[in-house]
Amino acid sequence: MDSRNYIDSLPYIDHEYDDPIAREQVLDLVQEEMRRVSPPAVPKSTAMFKNSEILRKEYERVRSGKALPAFDIDRYNKLAGPENEHDEEAWKQAANNAASQLEHQEIRIENLELLQSFGANAWKLSNYQKEQILQSIEAATKRYHEEGAHINKARKYEQTEAAITLQSLEEQWSEGVRRCIEIQVASSQLQQEIRDLEQQQLAEQKPNNSI
Repeated sequence: MDSRNYIDSLPYIDHEYDDPIAREQVLDLVQEEMRRVSPPAVPKSTAMFKNSEILRKEYERVRSGKALPAFDIDRYNKLAGPENEHDEEAWKQAANNAASQLEHQEIRIENLELLQSFGANAWKLSNYQKEQILQSIEAATKRYHEEGAHINKARKYEQTEAAITLQSLEEQWSEGVRRCIEIQVASSQLQQEIRDLEQQQLAEQKPNNSI
């Protein structure tokens, strides 16, 4: 058997969907089907993340529907020393925070220097690459559009030709049905005439038998 799927649809010549009643029936069927089909649920098993505690916790957070925690920016605002001057642990945390902030600022300065030295050329190169990608996408879009238009024209021509064939076949079918009905009617009339003749013959034979 041929494994190809044939779609029984001729949109260029079938206009049933233009009927508001038919369109409403189709939409009702679609909505009914959508109500029966439930979206896939997130699997409960986290075996795929058994080697990563971070991914497992994030997966459980997403599965439970919890919001993503807000980014903590307090450490960037606390550059002063601790309120309690005798708290050694607080001084260690403040020193570590200050070292982190200093490292962050040094990296920012380094990035700014790199940007000043190479940023203009990198930006021009990036723009050139993006223009090439854009031109490629535009050319592909134009090609696909032309191919789609060609396919639609060929499809319309084929369906228009098929409409002529279908109309001819429908007329032949209607003519065949009409002839079958005429034959059935003529056959019924002929059978009735035969029954009438048989009854007439029987009626004529009765007087002769009585003599």
